[in-house]
Amino acid sequence: MPSIHFLPPELLSVIMDIACHSEQPAKTRTDQASQVLGLVSKLWRAVVLGTPSIWTTYYLEKTTSVDNTKKALERSGGLPLTLRAVDDSSDFTDINEQLSTLQSRSARWKTVEIAHPNAASVLESGIPSTLPAIHTLVVKATPHSINLSRLDYHPFLPPSPPQPSVSLAWKTRRYSTLRHLELSKVELKSSEVEDFLDFLEACSDLHSLKLDGIWERGQYNAARSVTLPSLQELELRGIPSSSVLAWIVAPRLRRLVLEKVAQLRYWAPVEIESNFASATDVTLLRFSTLPSALRNIISAVPLVSHLALISFDFRSPYALSADIILQDQTLPCIKSLHIQGVFSLYQLTKTVKFHQSTLEKVKVHYFDLGLSEESLAREYVERDDALKWLREESSVVFDVDHCGGIFGSRYWSHEDRRWRREMTCHAPQDRL
Repeated sequence: MPSIHFLPPELLSVIMDIACHSEQPAKTRTDQASQVLGLVSKLWRAVVLGTPSIWTTYYLEKTTSVDNTKKALERSGGLPLTLRAVDDSSDFTDINEQLSTLQSRSARWKTVEIAHPNAASVLESGIPSTLPAIHTLVVKATPHSINLSRLDYHPFLPPSPPQPSVSLAWKTRRYSTLRHLELSKVELKSSEVEDFLDFLEACSDLHSLKLDGIWERGQYNAARSVTLPSLQELELRGIPSSSVLAWIVAPRLRRLVLEKVAQLRYWAPVEIESNFASATDVTLLRFSTLPSALRNIISAVPLVSHLALISFDFRSPYALSADIILQDQTLPCIKSLHIQGVFSLYQLTKTVKFHQSTLEKVKVHYFDLGLSEESLAREYVERDDALKWLREESSVVFDVDHCGGIFGSRYWSHEDRRWRREMTCHAPQDRL
């Protein structure tokens, strides 16, 4: 008899619990893993059925019956529950039916994850306004699925159905134990800003906040700011106006990610000097078209040690000015710098020299736009000298690569390709 059958039931229970909740593909989810383990032997089936922690995760989809959900609830004991509605093909009514079955145990809901085309409607009608034990809430509105087999008959993609008008009633929702909140593509109307800020203020222990594309186009001016004393990670993506940055004050913030919408071409200066002053890891996306925004935000994070400037817009005349802007910004703690889009290695060298006392690593993507044959020799000399200095500077780990085009190819606009391949350098392994 295999030695595994001699394991005590207590130890076997721990092993099965780890196996059911480990990171696995969707086809071997927690509920399916428990069914497979229960088929091995009578002992294993008894251990699986008698381990409450195995039955604490529920997938809300069309293949899950209400009877199975009720049986799992009985086996879960009094442990916290995890609810996941992540199947796009599941009907909205099926998800709501299963949520109504679980609402009798809403006091034990710890994690709720909704990734569905009708995510806002599920949140409105299926999630109670009071959850005393909620720890993580993730609500993502995913795109509606398209039947690709019909494209032969309909060459144009059918328009997505309009989203139903919903009211999320942020004013009545109170999740005082919430630690992690993520909202993606769930629309927040400008009339609901004050209610939403009241909701955030009630979540005094919030550690992570991620908002992605929840805003309508236009101004989102708030009459006040809310202070989140425990917030350590903040992501604001798809920012439609600078006024959004004034919403939140996070005195203990560590990681900050900001992304503006591509259509935003004007940046009204906003006072955020103390909102994110403690942030040490900062990533800015799509801000290359607004030099005033770059200066405004960088000056508000004086303690930043890792700075990344990503997703630069080639169409803007300001898209290549990030390395110049950094030359007049005092960042006494900067250690790592990543810029996606550097046109002038000469200007980059001046930036590195300006922060050389603290910089340890520099990573850039170089615009290989080339120089025309009639260019002055001085431009070649400046480029060569800058690249040589960056490669030989021992105090900074330097990594440079070419920016890829829209189809993944490199930018080549001259005949000197072999020279460029040789001059593209990466940090030696002993310096990484």
